[in-house]
This record gives sequence, C-alpha cells and structure tokens, in this order.
Amino acid sequence: MVIGDGPPPDAAIDPKLYRTYGMVPRVRTSSRNDILDAALQVVDAEGGADLTYDSVAKQAGLTKAGLMYHFPSKEDMMIAVIEHVLTRWRSELEAELGVPLEETTLAERVRAFVTFAGEGGVTRGEFVIFFETLRRPALAGPCRQYLQQWFGFGPSTDPTPLMLTWFAANGMWIAEATGIVEINAAQRTALVDAMLRMVGGDER
Repeated sequence: MVIGDGPPPDAAIDPKLYRTYGMVPRVRTSSRNDILDAALQVVDAEGGADLTYDSVAKQAGLTKAGLMYHFPSKEDMMIAVIEHVLTRWRSELEAELGVPLEETTLAERVRAFVTFAGEGGVTRGEFVIFFETLRRPALAGPCRQYLQQWFGFGPSTDPTPLMLTWFAANGMWIAEATGIVEINAAQRTALVDAMLRMVGGDER
C-alpha cells in the first residue's frame, strides 16, 4: 500500500487503519445515534443485552469493521448504548419539566418522572440495558450518575411522599416494560393521577 492512499476498500480490514489514515470507513452509512438505536432494536428483538458486533452491524446496515471504527470494544459499545438511553430519558424529562435540570427541585423531578413513566417512557430494550448494569458493575457508572443527579434522596429526605411515589412509578414502568402486568389506559391514568396527588402535582 502506498502511504497516503488511505486504507483499502476491503470491508474486512483492521479498523485501526482508519485512525492511521485519519479517515472514516467508506461503508459507514449510519450516524452514531443510528447505530445505537440499532443496538437497542437488537436488544428488543433478542430480549438480552449480550450484544455482538455481527448482530448490531447487520441491524445498522454496516460491516463489522465499520462498527468497530466507532466502538473498538464491545464494552465501549455497551457503555455508549447506556449513555444513549440516559440521554433520551434526560431529554424527555427536561421537556416535561420545561426548564433546565439545574433549576428544578427534587419534587418537580419526581413529578416529571411519574408522568414520563405513565406515558410508557421506557421500552423493553431500554429496561434490559438498564438492568444489565446490575449484572456487570463495570457498566454501572453512567446509571449511578443519572440516579444521583436526578433523584439524590439524601438521608434527611422524607420517605413519604417523594420516595414512595418514585418507587411506585418505577414499579409501574418495570411491570409494563417486562410485560409482567398489563395496564389499560384508564388504569394508567388513575395510577398516575394518584401518584401526582401524593407529591402535590396536578392530575393529568
């Protein structure tokens, strides 16, 4: 190979060559977010978080080398998927709040979470990814940071009603995300309204 020509177009080349030549893979057709969405679709379809390069690359329409350009290791990919999920949750919760996180109270964040959970805010795939951190503590950092930042219940926090409401909202979305309990629209509205009343919020 002549230096300066760039890596060969062979899809099976070592992805490290892309960095050497300062190029992106010719086969890359998806943005990073598209790839992470594809990874979540794989989790949804397979019901497990043991992602492989082959399965995600196929779903994203990439070669394995193209995927490895973005994520040199499977752990890098898993951490990126977790952060992708948390970014979406934060975006939707802040949209519910209407103001930046730094300008909100714990009670306001709990109320926003109740509404978020009541609207089916978490998919089955996201649930699986979130709880994968329990099985693999090395992946827990982003989730721990999210929980501490948004719902930092200190030792002086009155467990009633904020903590009780937060636990109830979590239980509702876990039940729905896993399919353990089927909740119809009327039941969901009644549950959400009851939780909002508990923390001084307006019913929907």
